[in-house]
Amino acid sequence: MGGDIEFKDYEQDQGQLFPSHLSDALDESDSVFFIDDFVDGLSLKSFEARYSVTGERAFPPRMLLKLWLFGATEGVYSGREIARRLRWDLRFRYLAGGLAPDFRTINRFRIRHREDFAHVFRETVHTARRSGMATLGRVAIDGTKIRADTSRHKAMSHGRMDQAEAQLEAEIAEILSQLETVNESEDDTHGDDDGGGGLPAELQNRQRRVEKLRAVREQLEAERGEALKSSSQKSFADPDANMMMTSEGSLQYCYNGQVAANEDGVIVANEVTTSPLDVQQLIPMVEEIQATTGRKPGMVVADAGYLSEQNLKWLRKKRQRCLVAVRGRKRTRWPRGSETRRMHRLLRLPWAKKIYRTRKTQGERPFAEIKQTMHFRRFATRGRANIRGEWDLVCAAANALTLYRAAVA
Repeated sequence: MGGDIEFKDYEQDQGQLFPSHLSDALDESDSVFFIDDFVDGLSLKSFEARYSVTGERAFPPRMLLKLWLFGATEGVYSGREIARRLRWDLRFRYLAGGLAPDFRTINRFRIRHREDFAHVFRETVHTARRSGMATLGRVAIDGTKIRADTSRHKAMSHGRMDQAEAQLEAEIAEILSQLETVNESEDDTHGDDDGGGGLPAELQNRQRRVEKLRAVREQLEAERGEALKSSSQKSFADPDANMMMTSEGSLQYCYNGQVAANEDGVIVANEVTTSPLDVQQLIPMVEEIQATTGRKPGMVVADAGYLSEQNLKWLRKKRQRCLVAVRGRKRTRWPRGSETRRMHRLLRLPWAKKIYRTRKTQGERPFAEIKQTMHFRRFATRGRANIRGEWDLVCAAANALTLYRAAVA
C-alpha cells in the first residue's frame, strides 16, 4: 500500500457526552419500555398500603416492581445481581430513575409483597384480554417440576429423625445435670443469689435443634399419613418442598408449578403445589381460570397425568368440555370407569385427535419460555407462601414478554 495502516482514534480517557435522558441511549423497541408502561398503568394501592407513614421515606414500590419484572424477563432473579446491574446496565438504571436501592431492599420487596404479585399476574391477563389475546377457546393445562432452594444433603429420613431427637434429648439432659451440679457447688461457695444469664448457648442451640426437628418430623408424618416409611425424607432448609422426579431423570426437592395457557400462549391461570402428582390439580386449575378471567374456557385439554374418574365426573357435571388423555393408546384392557371409557372413545374421533395434538405445543410453550428464555429453573425463596408469590411474579413476567412480542410483531 506504500504507507502505514491507519486506524480510528482510540482514547479511553477521552471525555464523552451522553444523552441527557437515558431513554435516548436505548433502542426504542427495547422491552424495558413495555415493562415501564405496563407497571405505570397499574393501581398499586395494595403495595403502598404495606408501608408506614412514619420513619424514613421508602423506595417507590412501582420502581422496585419494574426492576423485578424486567429482571425476570432477562433471567435475573437475584437481588444482588439486580443491585449490580443498577451500576452498569442502562436499562435497569433507566427503570430506577437515578435511585440505587441495595440488594437487601430489593430482596425484602419480593418477600413483603409476595401476596401482591397475584394482582400483577391478573393484570397481565386483563391486559391481554383487552388486546384480544386472552381468548378462552381452547386452554391447555400442564405442570412442571421446578427445583427448590435446598438439596438432599439438607434432608433427613424419618428413622434418622427419631434417632437424632433421642440423642439431642439425652445431650440436653446431661447438660442440665451438669448445670445442676455446678449450681449446687456455687451455692455452697457463694450463696444462693442468682448469678443469672439464662441458659448457656450450648443448651439453647440444642433446644432449638430439637424444636426444629420435631416440627419437621410432625409435618412429614402429617403429609405421608399411613404411607409414612422409615426412609421417608424431609428437608430442613425448606420443609414444604418434596422429592420429585425431574425432566433430567433424577429425584430432587422441587415444587410442582401449574399453568393454564390459551392458544396465544398467554398464561390465564397458575398455581404451585407441593405434590408431585398433577391429578389433584385439574379441578382447582379450571376453577382458577374462571376466577382469573371471569368465564370458563370453551375446551380444556390436559395430558394423562390429570386423568381420574372423579375429575371427569366433575367436569361433566359442570358442563365443561374437555379432552384428557387416557394413558396407553395401545392398551389391551378397556379402561375402567364409565367417564374414562367415554373419554377413551372420544379421543379416537378425528376432530378430537386434531385438537389434542395441539396440547403439547400449547401446554408446554409457557414452560419453554420460562425455563429456556427466562432461565428460571430454581426458586430463590423458601416456604410455600413465598414460593407462591415468586411463581406469580415469574408468570406475570412471562405474560409481559408474550404481550411485548405481540406488540412488536
